[in-house]
Amino acid sequence: MSVYDLANKLATGLTKSDEYKRYQEAVVKVKGNEKNEQILSDLRSKQMEIQNMQMMGQSVPLEKIQDLENLSQKLVDYDEVAEFLEAEFYFGQMIGDIQSTITQAVEFWTPPEK
Repeated sequence: MSVYDLANKLATGLTKSDEYKRYQEAVVKVKGNEKNEQILSDLRSKQMEIQNMQMMGQSVPLEKIQDLENLSQKLVDYDEVAEFLEAEFYFGQMIGDIQSTITQAVEFWTPPEK
């Protein structure tokens, strides 16, 4: 069996997993609901802004952190968005575990640092 055939089997297995099914169900609940989409968009935007600042070595103003925390606390009022984020987390974790398994099975050579 070729590696590509195995990859296709893995993809099929992923779509049949409970994590993926739960994620897809959560997507349906969020998608098309303007309020849910807006709060999710705001959350992602604030997360990306902070992450970009950190990656560039910039200090993140306390105000930006507090804005993100306040928005995160609002998720209590948005059950479907919270459910989506949880489902996304667990599905992403499964993908990460699979990637780790593959990465551990093969060796990548990198030249030594000078």
